[in-house]
Amino acid sequence: MRSRAYWKKGAILLQTLVMSVILSMISVMILKWIMARYIIVNRVKQSAVNVTDAQGYASLKTMTWTTPANASTTMGVENKPVSFQSAGTGKFVTTVTDDY
Repeated sequence: MRSRAYWKKGAILLQTLVMSVILSMISVMILKWIMARYIIVNRVKQSAVNVTDAQGYASLKTMTWTTPANASTTMGVENKPVSFQSAGTGKFVTTVTDDY
């Protein structure tokens, strides 16, 4: 009878160990998923901020450009390379190069 009591105690300990390992694996997967979404959202936000800053910089400098058809600069937006290409009368396509 004594050996059966030890076996039950060992089985309960093994079940507890297995459940704790499974729960920790699930929590790691959830944490990785949350961090991946945070990184994606942060990059999208930073890209939008960079383009907005570049367009503001372009609107300030368009009057002083001698050739407004194509212009590029590395100043004004945290020293990031910015290029502006004409897309019609008074319209520009703004490209900001982000280094991640």
